[in-house]
Amino acid sequence: MPQILNCSEHANDDDVHYLTTLLLYHLVERCGGQLQFSVQDVQQMRERLSRKMVQIQLGNDVRLRIIDRVPELQ
Repeated sequence: MPQILNCSEHANDDDVHYLTTLLLYHLVERCGGQLQFSVQDVQQMRERLSRKMVQIQLGNDVRLRIIDRVPELQ
C-alpha cells in the first residue's frame, strides 16, 4: 500500500511524488532554509508514519495532510 494517497483527478502518482518533494523544499525555505533533526527523530517519525498516510489534494491550492490509515488499509 503506498504511503501517499492521491486524491486528485488532475495528477498521476509521479506528479504527486514530485509535488511532495517541492512542498518539502518550500517548507524548508519558509523555515529559514534549514531543518534539523536527529536519527532518533527519524526513527520515531517512521514509527508514527507507519500508521498514517500522506494525503495530497490538488486544485487551486495544493493540500498535503497526514492522516490516520483506515483499518482496512493497514
